[in-house]
Amino acid sequence: MAPYLPPPLLRIMHGLDAHIQLHHAPLATNYCYDEPSMAILSALFLAYMLWKSASGMWTSTTMRSTAHLIGEENNTVLGGLTGIGGIVGGGDKRRGDHASPTFRETVVICGAKDSGKTSLLHRLCNMKEMDSDGSSWDPPMTVTSLTANAGFICPWEDITNGDNNGKIGGTMTIRIIDYPGHQSLLSQLTTLLIQGAMTRLIFVLDATEPVTEGAALLYQYILTHAQVRQSWSKAGKTLVILVVCTKCDVNGAKNYKRMKIQLRTELDRLRKVDMAISDGSNGTNGGANHVDDNTKILLHVMGKSVDLDNLGSDVPVSLHFVESGYGKDITAIHEFVLNGVLPSIK
Repeated sequence: MAPYLPPPLLRIMHGLDAHIQLHHAPLATNYCYDEPSMAILSALFLAYMLWKSASGMWTSTTMRSTAHLIGEENNTVLGGLTGIGGIVGGGDKRRGDHASPTFRETVVICGAKDSGKTSLLHRLCNMKEMDSDGSSWDPPMTVTSLTANAGFICPWEDITNGDNNGKIGGTMTIRIIDYPGHQSLLSQLTTLLIQGAMTRLIFVLDATEPVTEGAALLYQYILTHAQVRQSWSKAGKTLVILVVCTKCDVNGAKNYKRMKIQLRTELDRLRKVDMAISDGSNGTNGGANHVDDNTKILLHVMGKSVDLDNLGSDVPVSLHFVESGYGKDITAIHEFVLNGVLPSIK
């Protein structure tokens, strides 16, 4: 290796070899032989590689996001969720060798990546193990996932010794789907957001970061998406969205009121861009409802800016805001998931 090493390093290695052979002859003779410095460097390098391998194995087994919904040979983002027909009131989809419990309704959690979706799923699924403020429970570390995760929650009294033989899965059980926020996977999100595939939605925003990415997701895949809006309008129902502002316990985080203002501003900016594009492409027909690709319906407002409390009669969506964070009570979010009860603050 000498031709590939810089001269200063070679001098240090030669000096180290001479020192060890002079003062620690038994060590050099029995373990390091003619080049003690190379033996030491090789041992350190091998130890580093072993440590990295062990660290990677530990991460893969303990820091993964919850229960990936992947089929036996299906590694798509939705995995076993691609069969929408059995979601509401169903639940015999297979995950490997285990059957999912039956469930009454499906609640979807979505939002930008790293916004706290999976941590919120863990907290909701471990409510019985926490104090009311969550201070006695440490959330697991999670990593960015490329597949959807699922959890099941139900009132404690729904776990009985009746027809379910004491197992979770009764008439009150709710399935929660945590959808990844990676930009390349968002095209499949609308499969879960159409009416009939899910009951209500939790939209997660990171209170410590700008709302730009989250606002773009909300705008493109919910508020202006033709398939989502038309499915709820035809059913005569409203898509109820609980906007959860996570990490509000972190210093410098914004409260829900500030997040609401920033979200409104960003949505209004996106709306004006779409309106300008529509005006340019339609000539004098500036009031057109649809853009050219037929996948988006423009978001019209009655006033000068978007009103998040009243998006208009043609937008079957209602938004409600709540804060979350480590040490904060999430009972309001839990009640929304179980029963659709909205929090006292909007």
